[in-house]
Amino acid sequence: MLRRILLALVFAQFVLLVTLAVVLGGYVLATAVGDTLGPMVLWWIAMACLMLVVMDVLLLAGVLGIAAIVRIEPEKQDSSDSA
Repeated sequence: MLRRILLALVFAQFVLLVTLAVVLGGYVLATAVGDTLGPMVLWWIAMACLMLVVMDVLLLAGVLGIAAIVRIEPEKQDSSDSA
């Protein structure tokens, strides 16, 4: 279960970073052309992507922490049973 969540979060991280790069590239291009509405819309889309990247990193860190705790708990129980 945790492995699937980790896989989804890592894949989402890659997709979000590529999306952020493409949208920021579009923002720069629209700004260079002199458009007025396009850069503003692309800027807010880029900020939404950036927020999603940050959320994904926080979720990834949380899931990795939970996975580490789940992996450590059985080892502690096994060593206490044998003592």
